[in-house]
Amino acid sequence: HIVLMIAMLLAVFPGSAPAEGMKGAYLYNLSDFNGVIPYNWVSICTDEKKGETYVADPSERLVRVFNDRGMEVYSFGDDGSFDNISAVAVTEDDELFVLSRINTSYSIIRCNFRGEPVGKMVLKGVPPEFSKDFVPDSIVYHGGRLYLGNRGTMKVVVVDKDGVFKDGYDLAALMDLDEKKRHDADIVGFNVDHEGNILFTIPVFFSAYVVSPDHKVRSFGVRGSSPGKFNIVGGIASDKAGNIYVTDILRCVVMIFDKDFNFKTEFGYRGLDPGNLIAPMDLAVNNEMLYVTQSRARGVSVFRISAD
Repeated sequence: HIVLMIAMLLAVFPGSAPAEGMKGAYLYNLSDFNGVIPYNWVSICTDEKKGETYVADPSERLVRVFNDRGMEVYSFGDDGSFDNISAVAVTEDDELFVLSRINTSYSIIRCNFRGEPVGKMVLKGVPPEFSKDFVPDSIVYHGGRLYLGNRGTMKVVVVDKDGVFKDGYDLAALMDLDEKKRHDADIVGFNVDHEGNILFTIPVFFSAYVVSPDHKVRSFGVRGSSPGKFNIVGGIASDKAGNIYVTDILRCVVMIFDKDFNFKTEFGYRGLDPGNLIAPMDLAVNNEMLYVTQSRARGVSVFRISAD
């Protein structure tokens, strides 16, 4: 329903003007030797050590790997090794974990650095309150742990690289949501920052959330169409300095907030020219580089983030 609503609103609402003091400078789109790859709302993660970017495309059942100049250098999955590909996570040791989800079943495949499967992860010791009806659609790696998110049930399971349960988050319970609000509260953006905080967004609440490792919840966001306000909030990510990046799918911008949730600036403008954005969704940060996924076959745009 949210995809249909966004499509209708994009046709009605004009684009917002770029904010003053814009810190995001457009560089290029992820490409291969044939040109820009026309992705639609794909899953993305980065390898900070190598400067590489991994893009999981469920429609192609393929993961493509790009170098620090945005050119494809490798891909895997086209040999039928995976039933489906929903998302991918990469560790500091160049291990890859590929999440596949089909209806009410899922699998997590451990792969070597070339994407060759070496084993299937089996979760161990997960309490019943987190294992029942848990079908993750997101996977993020941080600090030796994999964060598996089920955005529909608002639950997160944290395991080590061997699949052993380490922690669990019932985000709806932490937010004290009643059953009606829990039913309406679809998570869209999901990520984990450098401190192990869980980041997520809920468009119907016009809010973004940060949940600390000790399960404390903080939130920010104000409904509106002016700079720094949320209309239809989408993806979320953060950098090493704690700055938080949030997309607004309808306004077609990327907003930047500091670690205390103070609005700093935003950039982006609805349109088809280079550097413009169409329904931006997921985000990934690699040092000063920001990767933004979009719809309408606009692919993944890459921006350089710089201070004033």
